[in-house]
Amino acid sequence: MNQEAYRRELEYLIRYAHDDWLGFSVVSGAVGSLLGRGASFEVRLGLLLRIVGDLYDAGARAGDLTASTSEPFLPWKADKAEALTRIAAEVGPRSRWPDSGDVCWFAVP
Repeated sequence: MNQEAYRRELEYLIRYAHDDWLGFSVVSGAVGSLLGRGASFEVRLGLLLRIVGDLYDAGARAGDLTASTSEPFLPWKADKAEALTRIAAEVGPRSRWPDSGDVCWFAVP
């Protein structure tokens, strides 16, 4: 994988999370863009978790969208390691790569 391409994708995702709710499909789309076709599930999951970890380092948090107008995004009460474990557990048993809202959303609270 090209590290410059990774840096550009990560910067885009960080800006997105600062501006709006970042859907899971956007993050998984970045994984597909960086790896291309044919990467194993394990390789894709590894890159997904790396991106999520880097998003956490940049201040973004995983969470859920709510029906509340005062708190439309509810970050998980989880540190980085807990969030990565939870995401891996959610993605692992699926028969398909998750879409937006299947696992979580990301935002900078």
